[in-house]
Amino acid sequence: MINFDVDYNEEGKIISFLDGNLLVDKPEERVRQRYLKTVHYDYGYAKNQIAIEVPIYYGHDVLKDREGNPVRADIVIYENATACRSRQQGRILLVVECKAPNITKGYDQLVSYIYNTSASGGVWFNGSDTENEVIYYRRQSEPNNILQEWPGIPRKNEGWDSIGRRTKDQLKKPRDIKGLLRRCHNKLHGRGTEEDDLTMDMVRIILAKAMDEEKENELPEFYCTPDEYRSEEGRIAVEERIQGLFNEVKALNNEVFSEHERISVGNRAICEVVSELQDYQLLSDISDAQEWDLMGYAYEEYTETYLKRKSGQFFTNRLVVDFLVSSINPTSTDIILDPAGGSGGFLTGAMRFVRNKILQGRGSNISKQRQLDRFRTRLFLVESSKRLVKVAKTSMILNGDGHAGMTQGDSLGDYTNFDSTILAQCNSGVPTVILTNPPFAGVGEGRITDIETLERFQTARRWIYSEDENKYLPTNELLTDGAPPEMLFLERCIDWLSPGGKLGIVLPKGFLDTNTYLPGRQYLFDHCKLLAVVNLHKNTFQPHTGVRTCLLIIEKKSNEELPVDYPIFMAISRKIGQDSEGVPVYKRDHAGNLTDELDHDLEEILESYNEHKNNTLQNSEYYFSINKSDIDGSLKLNPQKFMPHLNETLRKVAQVEDIPNWSVVTLGTIDNDIQIFKGPRFKSENLIIEDITEEQLAEPLVEPYYTPSAILQDRSDSIKYLDLSQASERQLDMIGKLRVKRGDLLISRSGTVGRVSLVTNQHDNAIVSDDLIRVIIPDEDIRYYVYHYLLSKYAQDQFKMNEYGTIQQHLEPAHVRETLVPLPDDIEQVREIINQSKRSIRAKEIAYERNLNALNAVETTLYPLLNFEE
Repeated sequence: MINFDVDYNEEGKIISFLDGNLLVDKPEERVRQRYLKTVHYDYGYAKNQIAIEVPIYYGHDVLKDREGNPVRADIVIYENATACRSRQQGRILLVVECKAPNITKGYDQLVSYIYNTSASGGVWFNGSDTENEVIYYRRQSEPNNILQEWPGIPRKNEGWDSIGRRTKDQLKKPRDIKGLLRRCHNKLHGRGTEEDDLTMDMVRIILAKAMDEEKENELPEFYCTPDEYRSEEGRIAVEERIQGLFNEVKALNNEVFSEHERISVGNRAICEVVSELQDYQLLSDISDAQEWDLMGYAYEEYTETYLKRKSGQFFTNRLVVDFLVSSINPTSTDIILDPAGGSGGFLTGAMRFVRNKILQGRGSNISKQRQLDRFRTRLFLVESSKRLVKVAKTSMILNGDGHAGMTQGDSLGDYTNFDSTILAQCNSGVPTVILTNPPFAGVGEGRITDIETLERFQTARRWIYSEDENKYLPTNELLTDGAPPEMLFLERCIDWLSPGGKLGIVLPKGFLDTNTYLPGRQYLFDHCKLLAVVNLHKNTFQPHTGVRTCLLIIEKKSNEELPVDYPIFMAISRKIGQDSEGVPVYKRDHAGNLTDELDHDLEEILESYNEHKNNTLQNSEYYFSINKSDIDGSLKLNPQKFMPHLNETLRKVAQVEDIPNWSVVTLGTIDNDIQIFKGPRFKSENLIIEDITEEQLAEPLVEPYYTPSAILQDRSDSIKYLDLSQASERQLDMIGKLRVKRGDLLISRSGTVGRVSLVTNQHDNAIVSDDLIRVIIPDEDIRYYVYHYLLSKYAQDQFKMNEYGTIQQHLEPAHVRETLVPLPDDIEQVREIINQSKRSIRAKEIAYERNLNALNAVETTLYPLLNFEE
């Protein structure tokens, strides 16, 4: 695999592609280095016939710009190595002018270079990601000496007229696939079309190209000659050919493409894209796994980059796809379905995985070919968006075919309404593997409320606990607020699977432990064996969504009864190869140098899962097994709840009960008059003062409103100010409940949960956000003992076990009440803890008082000096 990115050393210098020399990192140098690789790899020119920064002579003098500075051509391609070494200006083939991205000038320079040398043409290139980045020129002497735009430049040992007239066996595999697709997209950019529409036109053109390559003709129909490129009549002829090829695609896929659908950009844009693509062969031999993988990855990255995210339609992280496919380990005999197919990422991942497995097997070439041919007919997708079905079909074609099973439809609808392909080959009870990332409801939005749809699903009903059955059971009452689509998709996937089939699904992390999803968890255990749960890193789907996610791997029960108890693999991913902005994060080697390998831990998790399946897993902090019997009646599945080190903490705390004169109590029972609660939800928008003035601060009814960070981290910059003179009686009542007193314990309940503070004199009677859980303990000694115990690992680990949430982590007062606290029969046994705790709080209050005194001293000392007037 050739890397077309710029090469850097550890000091950030550019490593020259031609000779390895170190160069200063500048935008125009990055552009030049990228195009040097294109000239070498795509056009076949040897490094020893290419030079950079070449002086151009006019007669015997060096050519100079308007300011009198010598000019140098960015890239010069000579006839051979000898001409290059001696810089023979009369034996130059091509000149390339490189500009920094978004710089559009430089044509005049290129003209002067070409006309003062023997060059027969040249290239203007600016490496832009958003504009037309490359233009090709041929030098014409008759009837006038001019530079004329051309559909490309010749390869080594070819003439200019060969462009657009190559036979199919002369087409080359593209080496810089991502760059090729980007250049094509940029040819369409700026023509007054929405980005989504441009991308769909690219999809249509690529399908037309693939259709042409599938035909047995010796000569392509997908081409644009120089004569056609230069005339309106010629461009019309090119457009007619390409539209004709796309019409053939439509005829074979009439369930996806409408009769009137066409490539919407004009003939000029079509010719530009055809000119870029026509030299290359996009499809590979079925056995060439690496070429298929390269093309497929590039196409999927292209569509992910340019297609806007609508209705939660963002693309599944490629590392997650590969992990889930590898975990389920499908074979060529499996029938694989994605009922929320999107752009086809899971199916292309399955195609790559199974193809590689077949090609690495011991079968004969005939056997391998037959397995591959059969497997391509066993891949199925259902997607509600026709637009994404088209993207998925194209993706499958560029990944090695298998696109016949890509269909449009509503996976939550009645089975009888599915596409005929699904009804005939992948109906209910047929697929042996389902891989999917269904749409999520989000926070309070996106729930399914259609009655007809809800009535099809048990998980769309209210469930109640049955003492007789010792589990939750559905009632006939539908959920009044609707159901999250992901929960309905889980039920549909389980129902759709064949007995003994396996499901790999991406779900919001809240599915694991919130009451909302309890019906889904109960349905899962009623019908399936849970094989694995993996919490994904919070950056996995960033920057497109902040929803935290998890993976479930499930096996549907066969005709036999499910086992009462069995092991379940659990893992927590701590790195995903990208930051919160989606920027790749790479591993470093033993010397600390960056490599080109993404820094993630899903491969380690996969290895641990395979060890789990082989009964050889050694439990670690983040990869471990539990037994189904470890899951209590709440059916909470969050791996964090079962982390060995957290449970070890809980075990150690619980065993204190066996020590004489000690007991273990829950925090909620440590004092008869203890109160643990969260303040009322308070809407303060109408009371907040923006850009508060000194005069407003002096008003008696203007008070600070403290956020959690302002209280817990003593940060005054996050304080808001409220004008209580504008408050209603109801708001004043709520404010009264939000006030805290000296000695109250406060615990953060969202975001970074479990941070603990004791209210000092500084915040006595302050108005404090409801995002803090209040713990009020009347007994002073117990209060100070509990305060520092809650700061310790023994309590913090218990908080971590009870965190839950899909976007932000949350903690509830009930979790705080159930926190185990060791308590001596005689409080004097912890007197040292109590005394040290009291001293630390008093020291904090003294420090605050002294800080105020110092600020007052500054004011009284410096104010007369700074306000002195003569």
